[in-house]
Amino acid sequence: MIGGLVYPNDQPPQGYPGQPGQPDYGQSQPAYPQAGQWDYGQQGQPGYPPGYPPAPGYPMGPPPPQGTNGLAIASLIFGVIGGCLLSIPFGIIALTQIKQRNQNGRGLAIAGLIASGVWALVAVLVVAVGVATDSKNSASSDNSTRTAAVPDSPTSISVDDVKTGDCLQTVEEGTHIRRVTILPCDSPHDAEVITQIHLTGSWPGSADASSQQANDSCEQQLETILGNSSMYDQLQLFILYPATETQWNKSGGRAACLVQDGSGKKLTGKVPR
Repeated sequence: MIGGLVYPNDQPPQGYPGQPGQPDYGQSQPAYPQAGQWDYGQQGQPGYPPGYPPAPGYPMGPPPPQGTNGLAIASLIFGVIGGCLLSIPFGIIALTQIKQRNQNGRGLAIAGLIASGVWALVAVLVVAVGVATDSKNSASSDNSTRTAAVPDSPTSISVDDVKTGDCLQTVEEGTHIRRVTILPCDSPHDAEVITQIHLTGSWPGSADASSQQANDSCEQQLETILGNSSMYDQLQLFILYPATETQWNKSGGRAACLVQDGSGKKLTGKVPR
């Protein structure tokens, strides 16, 4: 058309008022949904994604214990009566099972182990006291002084009967002594028995080895006993020791530690301590 507004193909713009099939301004629009569009929330059509899962709650507490462990009970019983050989392994096994099986009885197992420990301690103390008592009795027997009155005149006795405190009339170095003569210590004498010892171990194999072992032990003992004596510097050690394996076994390795006057003079009294 000349002088007028021309639209392509003689068609007015889409949505222009008056166009067939298009609403005029102010005319109500078609309601959703239209074809090809989603109907949010409509069944069969995709909607909003599902909501967040509920927040996790606090975990529930542990299940209740499943009874009392039988080995824990046994451990306590044997521990109380002193059956340590059973109560200790029972208690250890019970503690492991209680943890794995969620059972009661941990206190019982621990009590059984403690009771076993008390019994073991008592046993150790009894053994220690027994050993100490035996050692004391042995030492007392070896080092006891003669209780019977020493005769006024010289008396011959077996060397095995020599006691601590005896004064011997004559001793000679390098001889095999089987008997000695004792007399009152206020009489002139050659030697005094200061102490007796037990040599450790078995027969050393020779008389020289036995003599050396006895000499070393006696020197230590005399230094302890006579270290403060006013006569210490003028005394000389003399020992009576087992010279054969038979004597060693018979006496239990016992040796006697004696002292003499180093100048060769006779002693006329007890050696001062």
